[in-house]
Amino acid sequence: MIIKDTQKLLPKQIQVDWEMPDMVLEIPPHGIPLHPKSIKRLIATAKSANRPVAFKPTLSILAELGLPPYPTLAYLYRQELSNSLKQPLWRLETKNQVNFSGIIPFTFISQIDIDEQIHYFADYYGTAVKPLYLRAILGNSCNLKCMMCPYHSPLLKPTHTTNFFKEKKMMSWEMMAKLAKECGEARVTITVGSVEEPILHPKLVDFIQLCRQSGVPKFHITTNGQLLDESKAKALLKAGLTSLDVSVDAAEQETYFRIRGGNLNTVESNIFNFMRIRDRLGISCEVRTSLVRNQNVTAEEEQKFKERWLAKADSVLIINLAQYQETNMRLKNTNNTIENSLQYYINKAQGRWPCLFPFTEMAVLPDGRIYYCIETLFRLGFDGSIESLGDYNQQSLQEIWSGNLFQKLRGDLILNQLSKRSACQNCDMWKSQFFSSSSSNNIQAITTTVTEIYQKIKSDKV
Repeated sequence: MIIKDTQKLLPKQIQVDWEMPDMVLEIPPHGIPLHPKSIKRLIATAKSANRPVAFKPTLSILAELGLPPYPTLAYLYRQELSNSLKQPLWRLETKNQVNFSGIIPFTFISQIDIDEQIHYFADYYGTAVKPLYLRAILGNSCNLKCMMCPYHSPLLKPTHTTNFFKEKKMMSWEMMAKLAKECGEARVTITVGSVEEPILHPKLVDFIQLCRQSGVPKFHITTNGQLLDESKAKALLKAGLTSLDVSVDAAEQETYFRIRGGNLNTVESNIFNFMRIRDRLGISCEVRTSLVRNQNVTAEEEQKFKERWLAKADSVLIINLAQYQETNMRLKNTNNTIENSLQYYINKAQGRWPCLFPFTEMAVLPDGRIYYCIETLFRLGFDGSIESLGDYNQQSLQEIWSGNLFQKLRGDLILNQLSKRSACQNCDMWKSQFFSSSSSNNIQAITTTVTEIYQKIKSDKV
């Protein structure tokens, strides 16, 4: 057997039958050592199949729910195929991801046992796969005090037990520039506005511009829209903003004032102006409006909100109200229309599947701490015991993402060993990663336990 393993990723202790003189074993230089069980399975499959074999590990439930694909870690094929290739197979697959199986009819092996799951999806996941997006928490301030907000509500803020929101915090320009550089090089999307009103940060426009110039593929803002005047809209769009969520929460002024304490006409006018400026400048930027199902928001007002904004914006987001109760975020209501399909996945996973969030995202706080999901952010005012998974003042994003603390978290999630993780043990947000999709009257609806997203189906006709 001819072995192509430039990084020496094959396990030294493996004991297999190597008597396959006409075969080539190619190990791509991804920096991920092969588990001995994977190589044994690869060789056994090659001996029983009359075609090339490749190995790409998966986590079955998460793969169906949006887990980014792992790179192929090994190819085993006949030597005559090698003689006809002008470049290594891993380069060919990278360049032709969509049509690769049509070029060379590989049998792909993906199933792995629990030892391999820990090896690939805990110990080496951070090396293999980049985060889909990064939440940059630019500050801890907001210009509104919405009644349901776990961060700034005049009802909830007095119940905070941490100091995060006591004094004004703002991410430094040095940290923002570092984020722009590293996310640009890694091609990782940045989103802001998870905790704060991001438009309050004086360097927001400069940050977006630097991110996009540095190679960040997408930049998203969630805002309450009150400060989104004409000059700010132009600046954000020209800087390279690619998507905008505006939290509105009402279709009537009385409801808006009760929930958000502001003027509905102002935010609606700002959104309309933003879309007009976007269209006039010919800039691509998706606009979505959202409504939280707060107490005393009627079904009639929710329907009015959906109809109004589906006629104007690109999509509408409806969110079930979440509240912090005792130890975790709890939903006042859930979308039971997906219960049967959700139960199918719970049965398939034999209970709880590993939460997707620590495999797809990370959050950088203004002080450099690293959180890892919306649940941990929700608890910023209530739980000071959450372990930071790194220190961005001292480490790079890659060092943190592939570091021991993220490795241990992912391993605990795979093994469902969460008794020492207060944020995870009683959390229900892992269920929200399942979604169902349907369409009616040219509107597509995407439903999870937490949200409903409605968007117009775009026609292919010009």
